Amino acid sequence: MFVARRIVSVTLFPTLSVILVSYHSRHDLEQCLPSLTCSSPMEVIIVDNDPQDGTSQWLSAAYPDIHVIASSNSGYGAACNLGMKHARGQFWCVLNPDTLLYPGALDTLLETSIAHPDALITPALLQPSGIVNAYGNTMHITGITTCDHFGDAWTDSPRFYSPLLASGAAIMAPRKVWEQLGGFDPSYFLYMEDADLSLRARLQGLTVICDTHARIMHDYTLNLTAEKFYWLERNRWRTLLTTYSTRTLITLTIPLIATEIATWVYALLKGPQYVSAHLRVYLWLFRHHAVWRVKRAVVQRSRTISDATLLTEMETAYPLNQLISARWLAHHLSRWSARFFGWFGGKKVALR
Repeated sequence: MFVARRIVSVTLFPTLSVILVSYHSRHDLEQCLPSLTCSSPMEVIIVDNDPQDGTSQWLSAAYPDIHVIASSNSGYGAACNLGMKHARGQFWCVLNPDTLLYPGALDTLLETSIAHPDALITPALLQPSGIVNAYGNTMHITGITTCDHFGDAWTDSPRFYSPLLASGAAIMAPRKVWEQLGGFDPSYFLYMEDADLSLRARLQGLTVICDTHARIMHDYTLNLTAEKFYWLERNRWRTLLTTYSTRTLITLTIPLIATEIATWVYALLKGPQYVSAHLRVYLWLFRHHAVWRVKRAVVQRSRTISDATLLTEMETAYPLNQLISARWLAHHLSRWSARFFGWFGGKKVALR
């Protein structure tokens, strides 16, 4: 017999609102939703970016207490923002559906968010094998964003870690912080909206904290298709052009050109689809220059933190261990890149 399930507290005034975005995600949600437990009153909001695939109907029958919102496929950030418009909790948590929460994860994140009301809180994301997927994210000085501590063995000591960026797979913060930041930038559509959010938070004097006691399994694999390459490159440039001051952009001219050459070499090696994707990046930046220029003006007016502060937390070595399977080659190329980019800022990297 089919039995409807309840995972949320029925209350008009929940403490926590958990927001997920579904796009053909029924299989993931079947695994994720039963793991959503919290001792505080909680509501779950799911924005369905493809209401025609049957997921909304299944959710309504299986989880009648979940608030399901039908939406056109306007992208991850826009869908999260739509969910936030319906959220009633004092704290909001955006969560990917391809996650499985360890017991107590939401309680731990909520406890940390209450203790740090001016921060974005992100958990320890683990791969199914138990090794680290991410303790938040990190960024190269030229905008390449990757998982922080990727591939390390998980440890809960120290409990708190301060990554440069939160991971969009799971972010919790008080309602007022989300409202202060205006949520995600919906024009990113896919990828790096979490980097943009985190950098805007940083520039306004907020912080990012990873609580390693909050563990969430994330079904992560790096599959850099031509379409994903397009979104990552487009949004990398968008983020650079809105975040950095004019002076910093000029100072980083040589590193930016070097990385552009590197991405072109990659595209040429991968084939025509990747070359086309790279050309589309330039076309988008030109056609939508008014969009990123207006946002740049807003970001620069609201900032209270200098680029110098951000740069000291950024990487100088290319994160090739996440991109190249040949570990010896990745190691030597990373060492070279750290020496080169180290002249222009970033973390002081030990060149072993």
